[in-house]
Amino acid sequence: MMSRALKLKLSCAALLALLLFFTGLFWYFHVYTKTPEYALHSIEDAFDRHDEALFLRYVRLDTVLDAGYDDFMRGTMDAAFGHSREASAALEDFSKMLKPAFITMIKDAVHTRLTTGEWPSADPADDGADTDNILSRIGVRDLTFRELANPVIHEDTQTAEIDVVAHQGEADSDFTFKVILAPSEEGDWQVVSVQNLHEYAIVLEQARRLRVESYLEETDTIMARHDQTSGAAQLRLYSVLGAGTLGSQATRDMARQIMEQDILVDWQERKDELSAVSVPRSMQSLHQLRLKICDLHIAYAQGYAAWMTDKNASTIRSAENSLRQAEVLEVEASFLVQRAKRSFGDKTE
Repeated sequence: MMSRALKLKLSCAALLALLLFFTGLFWYFHVYTKTPEYALHSIEDAFDRHDEALFLRYVRLDTVLDAGYDDFMRGTMDAAFGHSREASAALEDFSKMLKPAFITMIKDAVHTRLTTGEWPSADPADDGADTDNILSRIGVRDLTFRELANPVIHEDTQTAEIDVVAHQGEADSDFTFKVILAPSEEGDWQVVSVQNLHEYAIVLEQARRLRVESYLEETDTIMARHDQTSGAAQLRLYSVLGAGTLGSQATRDMARQIMEQDILVDWQERKDELSAVSVPRSMQSLHQLRLKICDLHIAYAQGYAAWMTDKNASTIRSAENSLRQAEVLEVEASFLVQRAKRSFGDKTE
């Protein structure tokens, strides 16, 4: 039989466990749920659970967006124009004009994310294209939460400050957001501002600039190398055509061989190499244009080689039409490259 002493020990242990349990409950509901850390974890839960009401309980969204827009846009302009007050002043007025529409679209995007679990569509054909441009502009799609750190409560101002560490995929680095919270009338901590969005905008713009510079340098090297190869092949083609006549089957066979084995292969290899390059979001239009140019040159080479065999006028007309389209697009691509370089102060040249 169980001794009296053992029964007493078990009873004390059970009582202690019960006391610890209720102490834990009290701490959780009356202490932890009233901390800044709990508020930020609740915001994370709101996104996971698609709970808009929970999110708005812990975020003063209008207040955050109002000040956040101004800070972010100033950082963007400082990154683009430095201390050029003339350019900044002109863009500041434009920025103020865009602010109401910008904030409305951000609020709509947050609503969509909280109710559907997804940000608005990134497909340009969908209605959310303008909103997606804004989400891309502020880099929100590329942010991944890492951790909370360094919570501090300022008794004198009745505010709290906590570091929210997130990974910015576009910049491929972590960034620490300085989040400010204040108590609501119900006693919950609420996010009221993010102090360093100006710094975040500068980091983001500088990272984007470096990515664009890297993209242009890499693709310029690829195209320069292939221009040299295809240029040399074109000279061989002109030499063959100049030495013979198109009425000669031997001349046509040699021309077809150069077109198929040198020029066509080179354009196919050029396209493959360009397709393998990592493309910044802002360079997507240029990159698609370059791939289209490759396709047109490939079509021209295939058509020209076919004409060397079938001698059909419609074959060469179709091929030359592809070449003319490629030449038009090459002018457009050159314009986009120069515009990108000018936007970065010609640092990429």
